[in-house]
Amino acid sequence: MLEKLTHILFSTRVLLPDLIFGLVFLVVVATISFSKKLDNESIYNLFNALIISILISIGFVFYSFLGFFRQYFESGSTLFGELIYLDNKSIFFKLLITISAVAVLLHVWIVGYKVLGEFYAIFVALILGLFIMTMTTNLLMLYVSIEMVSICSYILVVINKGKPNAEAGIKYLLFGATSSAIMLYGISLLYGMTGTLNFVGQEFATFLGQNPVWVANVAIFMTIGGLLFKLSAVPFHSWTPDVYEATPTPVVAFLSIAPKAAVLLVLIRLFSSLSIDFRLIIAVIILASITIGNLSALWQTNTKRMLGYSTIAHAGFMLVGLLATNSLGIQATIFYIASYLFITLAAFLLVDLLALKTESYELESLKGLGQENIFLGLAAVIIMIALVGLPPTVGFTAKLLIFTALWEGYQTSGSSILIVVLLFGLINTAISIFYYLKIPFYMIFKEAKIGVKFYDVGIFRKAFLLLFLFFIIYLFLNPDRLMGMIGKL
Repeated sequence: MLEKLTHILFSTRVLLPDLIFGLVFLVVVATISFSKKLDNESIYNLFNALIISILISIGFVFYSFLGFFRQYFESGSTLFGELIYLDNKSIFFKLLITISAVAVLLHVWIVGYKVLGEFYAIFVALILGLFIMTMTTNLLMLYVSIEMVSICSYILVVINKGKPNAEAGIKYLLFGATSSAIMLYGISLLYGMTGTLNFVGQEFATFLGQNPVWVANVAIFMTIGGLLFKLSAVPFHSWTPDVYEATPTPVVAFLSIAPKAAVLLVLIRLFSSLSIDFRLIIAVIILASITIGNLSALWQTNTKRMLGYSTIAHAGFMLVGLLATNSLGIQATIFYIASYLFITLAAFLLVDLLALKTESYELESLKGLGQENIFLGLAAVIIMIALVGLPPTVGFTAKLLIFTALWEGYQTSGSSILIVVLLFGLINTAISIFYYLKIPFYMIFKEAKIGVKFYDVGIFRKAFLLLFLFFIIYLFLNPDRLMGMIGKL
């Protein structure tokens, strides 16, 4: 009994940053409740925009600093009776989520979104759920964290209470509920096969390998259904374009990166512990995701909807590194999600800044904007070629690493599946050029309907976008620092 109590106290002490972040959530809720009693609407908006943002930012910064000082978890630490596993990978992915969350808050403030106070509370709860997901190696805790993230995401999608939001939210909810049910059934099958919920333990791998391969494959595929839903991968992808089009851009920017980061860490741990060959199913998911995502994006005229379909394709590319089943593949996957963070946040910020001028997200409305503001035109070129994966951007480095890992995996195993995925990946990368470059093409080469008039986005907005552009190019010129950090995880 004393040993269990000591373990609980140790676990609580180690998770102090997460507990403090939970306290920040309670403070935010209390602040919102208090501010609703104010009669002056301007004071209420100012109170929400400044005070709550400051509280959340303080929580993020405190969490980040403690995370960096936690260097003694080189081999990981099992907490709360194997429900939670904290290691350097968890800390790194939490920092990615933290960076994206702070960037989204700045996006909301700089662009001038007027959001309800409840947005901040739900946003903090969503981040807390993602933090839990990055630390879980238990199937039950994984399901709980995914449900927490999903419910918060549903609310953020419909928080504007418009008809398009309601339609997108219903579609999001239905697909989420379906994938959740499939996942729960898969978890029950795995528990019946292995007798354990700890999916990184030796017991799990041993007993899973004693079952027929096709049965184990079906159970694993059903279990990762909820993860593929958050990743926007085929066949759980249909909600993505509608949600991206209807939802406020900062929320979409966060949903396009943070949940994917947490999901990838779970998949890395799960696939690393499997004792069966799961490459065929993963290869089919990858091929379907990159092909459907890219081909569907070709015909889009709405920039947010186009980015939604491109997200499906990128979900497939994120899984390519895991298909290689080698250490370089895992490092390439982590590098891909880290670089994709800066690229996708920059892309959604760009379309928002353009919409401030055009009041539309349609491609036709972008005509001539690159001539009116050369900075935005050049920014569009850099961001879009980064999404394609061309130099001199970090997108090229990320694609090169995952394809290199895939080629090494093919040379080692001789599996024809890997070379097929490699060829399809290269072809789809070429296809993506045709729709990504539509945005800079319309901005720079298309003539505006009205005479050219200078469009000034403002110094703070320009500086914020420039910060993303700096990382996109800097990580191409000097990827060693990030790769060195990833190699130590």
